[in-house]
Amino acid sequence: MTEAQLTFDGETDVVIRRRFSHPPEKVWRALTEPALIRQWLSPDLTDCRMDARPSGSFRYDWPEFFFSGPVLDARAPHHMVHVEHFNGDTSQGPTVTTTLAADGTGTRMTVVMRYKDAAARAKAIEQGFTDGIAEVYARIEDIGFPG
Repeated sequence: MTEAQLTFDGETDVVIRRRFSHPPEKVWRALTEPALIRQWLSPDLTDCRMDARPSGSFRYDWPEFFFSGPVLDARAPHHMVHVEHFNGDTSQGPTVTTTLAADGTGTRMTVVMRYKDAAARAKAIEQGFTDGIAEVYARIEDIGFPG
């Protein structure tokens, strides 16, 4: 499974699974270091901040919109939980749990995006929040990790 697999679980969850050739430590860096996040998430980011620790927060800005929220739990390099708000709307954002597990010399990543109810998940899908996930995560494979 080198391409991201997206499934819907129950009424509230979006689950993404993908295998990377990089070890968990490097995938963690890709998910938490702003300079690396910019390489795979979007070349259009105008601001990118990530404080990957409990009580930390993140913010990713594009010219027209932003995602931000608190980091609830972080245990490098295997586990992070954060809440993802779209344009500051705290009523609809999912709680996102990311798990990285060693898989040979690579990593198995599982992301569970849990929405508050079926309507919130349906709205997120309708707004395109799940579009392009396979292509975005595929870019992590191409990162040249410094240091």
